[in-house]
Amino acid sequence: SVTQGQVLARIDPAEPQAALDRADADLLDARAEVRDSARALAIARDELIAAEEQATLRQSALERQQDLLRRRSGTQAAVEQAEIAVSSARDAVLAKRQSVAQAEARVDQAETRLARQNIALSEAQRRLDNTEIRAGFDGTLTTVNVVEGRLVSANEQLAQLVDATALEVAFRVSTAQ
Repeated sequence: SVTQGQVLARIDPAEPQAALDRADADLLDARAEVRDSARALAIARDELIAAEEQATLRQSALERQQDLLRRRSGTQAAVEQAEIAVSSARDAVLAKRQSVAQAEARVDQAETRLARQNIALSEAQRRLDNTEIRAGFDGTLTTVNVVEGRLVSANEQLAQLVDATALEVAFRVSTAQ
């Protein structure tokens, strides 16, 4: 006689447990990558803002040099140098925008990896849970074909669980009986 939920048979859980442990560790790595990629994105955005501010300052310096040249207080060389600095600052802004785009892509990849690791963890947990066979209801085991330590194959019937309270019995009786 067995009760509902009682463990009826268990296979060696070593491999599924190791797979679950690996999936759990991989999940921790994926979570760390999500956090790290978010921090990298924040830094890339800050660097872009700094580069844009630097480009604005360079543009102001160029306008100041052009104004000085118009008033005949500056030189053409100083204007050209300021133009080169503006061009360089614009290149830096473009590079920082590219860094932001790469950081955003890294965040997306990290979130995808995290989702995949959550799936892998639930699959590993399901495989570990499947190492035990539990009684689905109260009943009696019949035609038991199990020996401790024996290897079993897929779809092999180990026993039958019978619910004595759910049996139906039919008798044919004659009119005279």
